[in-house]
Amino acid sequence: MISNDIVAELEAPDRLFQITHVSRTHTQVWLQADANSTHEHRLEVLFQDVKYLCTPFVLRGLSLRRADPEQTRRLTELHELVLDPGSSVYLLSRSHDWFVVSSHPLWAEAKLSYSDEPVFWSHTGNEDVVVAMGTVK
Repeated sequence: MISNDIVAELEAPDRLFQITHVSRTHTQVWLQADANSTHEHRLEVLFQDVKYLCTPFVLRGLSLRRADPEQTRRLTELHELVLDPGSSVYLLSRSHDWFVVSSHPLWAEAKLSYSDEPVFWSHTGNEDVVVAMGTVK
C-alpha cells in the first residue's frame, strides 16, 4: 500500500524542475523533475486551486514549504494579493522569492519517464509505478 505522507517541507536541492502541465483554467500546475544519474525516480508536485504563481518555468532545486506569517505578509503586500480561505503561500526556493498561492500541494515519486502522464492523472494507487506520495502542509 502506498502511504500518503504529510510533510512540512519537500527538499530536492540538486534536481532540475520544470512546469510540465498547466490546466486549461490555470488552477492546476505541475512541477516535474525527471529521473537522472543520481535519482532513480521522477518527482512531481501538483498545485491545486492555484490563485497566483511567481516562479520561472524551469528551476534548479526545490525547497517547498509553507511561508511563515511574516513571509506571507511581505509577499502578499508586495504582489497586492488577498488570500482566500483555504489558500496559503508556498515558497519554492531558499534563495529566491518564488512562490505559489494554492491549497496544499501534493507530491509523488514514481517510476515514470518524461513523456508519461502525471501521477495524479493516471497512476494514483498504482503500486507498480508510484514509489511514494504525500501532501505538504
